[in-house]
Amino acid sequence: MTDYLSFNAAENLDAAEIDRINAEFYGRFNYPWRAPSLTQYRDPAFAPRFLCQEAGDFDGRAVPPDGDIWVAGCGTNQAVITALRFPGARVLGTDLSERSLAVAEASARDLALTNLRLEQASLNAPHHVAAFDHIICTGVIHHNADPARPLAHLARALKPGGVMELMVYNYYHRIQTTAFQKAIRLLSGTHGRGGLVEAELPMALEMVADFALPGSMADFLARQRGLPEPAVADSLLQPVEFSYTVETLAALCRGAGLVLLHPCLNQFDKISGDFSWEPPLYGTAATAFGRLDDLARWQVANLLMQERAPMLWFYLGHGPARRSRDEVNADFLGRRFRPAQCDTQIHVLGADDRYTSSPRRTRLPAPAVPADPQVRAVFQACDGSRSMAEVLSHLGPLPGEAEITRLRQLLTTPAFPYLLAS
Repeated sequence: MTDYLSFNAAENLDAAEIDRINAEFYGRFNYPWRAPSLTQYRDPAFAPRFLCQEAGDFDGRAVPPDGDIWVAGCGTNQAVITALRFPGARVLGTDLSERSLAVAEASARDLALTNLRLEQASLNAPHHVAAFDHIICTGVIHHNADPARPLAHLARALKPGGVMELMVYNYYHRIQTTAFQKAIRLLSGTHGRGGLVEAELPMALEMVADFALPGSMADFLARQRGLPEPAVADSLLQPVEFSYTVETLAALCRGAGLVLLHPCLNQFDKISGDFSWEPPLYGTAATAFGRLDDLARWQVANLLMQERAPMLWFYLGHGPARRSRDEVNADFLGRRFRPAQCDTQIHVLGADDRYTSSPRRTRLPAPAVPADPQVRAVFQACDGSRSMAEVLSHLGPLPGEAEITRLRQLLTTPAFPYLLAS
């Protein structure tokens, strides 16, 4: 496995040329498409506090409610969603695609957003120095000519003590994807990385609809059927794609002066249920796994669970200091927690392709209590009067580190915003 870093990316790519191709690609395929509804948080502190808790900061100091946020490579809606979730923050959204930014600008006008600024810019050109408390860059740098270059610029823009949210492709999740991307390029006879729409898209759509290939590729192509054209194009025709393992991602981050803080439980892993970095090990293997440091555990989980491992979606910070999983769990056990609530406003996309506010009022968390019976019992026992260790001891024997991590994920994170540290 010598080409896993550059399976769909040749050596010595020109950054400006790849920027141009990506701008054209996402100008042709607006990805993601406009969401049918968007949720606006009423409490400016709600999202920052839960973000901090997941990143290991139960005091909520790393990302203040009125901080500065950069959504780097924002596409059509990520900066808009961020501005709605962080209403007290100043949000900058940047992207290469003029058309994607136009869609985002239209949404921002519909929603009367005053805390969002949009800008057409490349991540390969340095822009900012220690300017942002929080940077979001998900699914972007792995489409660049040299991912280390934009990551270094992002690291430079992050304030000391700030938190970056980064996602890059997991090698084990992308085997069929990158194999198809290479095959369709050879079949279509396109040279370089142009000609995607004219030569590759019709053939790709034909193969998705009609071809019965052997092995796992058939299942992969079947999953593309019925998806919107931008989703199929992003999956099957993306012109440049790097992918990583935990080991190579950690090395990439070290080169930029960043360290992996903790995994980010994202919406995709939440839906699939594949968000645990604890593989089902037993006996001596389980004992050895428990003795490893965080990075080695994540490596083992990535290697053993492969396509069922979580996405490579992490919080990063400036090194070298970080708190380990066990240290964060100890802090979690020593804290008192109270139930969290946040009123929200729903905005619905109408037949006229504009967002309007719904009269329906909603509240987070939703559902109001956790679905898992064990997690629900812990949630219902937390009223701010006892530490988490006391709550758990009252309910039964104190669980091990893996179960404590699971409870922390399912109660105190943005994906499951049930409890706030008092």
